[in-house]
Amino acid sequence: MTNTSLDRLYELTNEGAGGCIERLAYSAVIKRIAEQTKCKSVLELGATYIAGIPGFNSCILAQAGYDVTVVVSERDYADTQEIWKLTGLPAHIIKWDIAHLRDLGKYDFVYNHLAFEQQKNPYQLVSVMKDLSNKVVMNLTLSPYNYGFFLHWFGHKLYRKPWNHGYAKNATIGAMVKVHERCGLKVIKTGTCDCPPWMDTVDGKIGNSMTYMDIFPKQVRDKWIWTSVNPACQNHWQMKTLLDWENNLPDWFKTVFAHHLYCASVK
Repeated sequence: MTNTSLDRLYELTNEGAGGCIERLAYSAVIKRIAEQTKCKSVLELGATYIAGIPGFNSCILAQAGYDVTVVVSERDYADTQEIWKLTGLPAHIIKWDIAHLRDLGKYDFVYNHLAFEQQKNPYQLVSVMKDLSNKVVMNLTLSPYNYGFFLHWFGHKLYRKPWNHGYAKNATIGAMVKVHERCGLKVIKTGTCDCPPWMDTVDGKIGNSMTYMDIFPKQVRDKWIWTSVNPACQNHWQMKTLLDWENNLPDWFKTVFAHHLYCASVK
């Protein structure tokens, strides 16, 4: 790609600094576990949004050379295909079909992000993930402990908006561990990720945008474009500093302030 086309690509995939650090943070955790367990193929079962970009959660894994497959809902299927095509990254995009999920084949590492807590009973989801996995099963949830979560919950109540962020009782590490063990999986790692020094706004919008710099004049927002597929963003000192802080913060602090929790298990 030319520099002009790359600039246009990064503009189209702009997820803001918050979306960028989120994707970098959980991708770093996944890569560490995948390297330790010698995983090469990755299935994201039930792909979701980050900053309005659908089905693109595994982009950094594809960049790192993993064989990536993404299963996404029918609603987001076309958009997911388009974003992967735009970036030119290799991935197998499959439309969610609950009747035939177990026919997908086998993958070394099966995970999802913000899917576990959407289930009233996540046992069925994790059971399917186990059947599709050769080695590792991992769930990431929206932490119900972050103070932004409570503010957002209050906002839903105040404006009488239906709550669409799942069951908080199923978003905890304890809930994930319980379901994984019930499915016969052996938990190898639990923890937190995405712990920048700001609250998690979940899906908050300013000026009808999840990329908050969009409300500023063009000359400002054009200089504030963050997309996790851009190597310059991945290696930017601000992102590296945030990830370094995250790696060195005490566990008790991260449990309270992190945006996401996770549980990884092996068969």
